[in-house]
Amino acid sequence: MKKRNRQPAIEMDIVVDGNPLQVIAKPYLAANDQPRFRVSYNGSPVHIFGEDKSLHQLVALDSGSEDMPAVIERAIGSALQRKMTA
Repeated sequence: MKKRNRQPAIEMDIVVDGNPLQVIAKPYLAANDQPRFRVSYNGSPVHIFGEDKSLHQLVALDSGSEDMPAVIERAIGSALQRKMTA
């Protein structure tokens, strides 16, 4: 088993439809070496974000993500994408 380097959590404040969201994203590598993020916003349960190769964007991948409004999912995915490319 190879040891993986821990990366610091990414904290962001974003505004969606006039509502502020405090986002905490903890990056990690999945078993297939694809980057993933454990994401919580405003103290919500954790959602797993990763790249959807067909859409070329970061999206929520976990089964609980259907409770997350699509506008919030897109905003978090876009903000994470910008952080990754910065």
